[in-house]
Amino acid sequence: MSTQTEITRLQTARNTIRTKLVDLGLVQSTAKLDACATAIDGIANRGAVSATVQEGDTYTIPAGYHNGSGTVSGVSGGGSYNLQSKSITPTKAQQSVTPDQGYYGLSDVTVAAIPENYADTSIVTAGAADVLANKVIVDASGATVAGTMANNGAVAATIDGLSATSYTIPAGYHSGSGTVSLTNDIETALAAI
Repeated sequence: MSTQTEITRLQTARNTIRTKLVDLGLVQSTAKLDACATAIDGIANRGAVSATVQEGDTYTIPAGYHNGSGTVSGVSGGGSYNLQSKSITPTKAQQSVTPDQGYYGLSDVTVAAIPENYADTSIVTAGAADVLANKVIVDASGATVAGTMANNGAVAATIDGLSATSYTIPAGYHSGSGTVSLTNDIETALAAI
């Protein structure tokens, strides 16, 4: 075999390899044989890659050589879903409980007992008599209690010094706009003393 025949054979092999590598986006159309060899050496052998994706998810196929026996299968309705179990502790703020990445949904959620500091009502000092009637509070034991304090609104009274010499303010809530006034009869009552 002549040298020219061998060079032609190598150039043909290089062109075949280079054309395939250009199609794969790994080399330029002017790449030499050594650049083609480097590109081929950089192709990872992925073998048989297999993956399962859930509805709405995607799977990025890794770059490299695949032997053709790998599979990507989807899990659809009624399938064997990968579900997650979660535990949470109540907080004062609203919480959203969602599955972590890689889980299709939640199999169950366990909510812990209310933390002791949220349920502690031992510092409550108001009682039913301290709260307006028909208003509800929680007492020191944690029980709900209806208030019993009367709502007197704006109480009005008159003292005349004769028949009415004092006024007893009724127990309960007052709006602050009530009045107790003296009549002109007070001068007569004072003159009789």
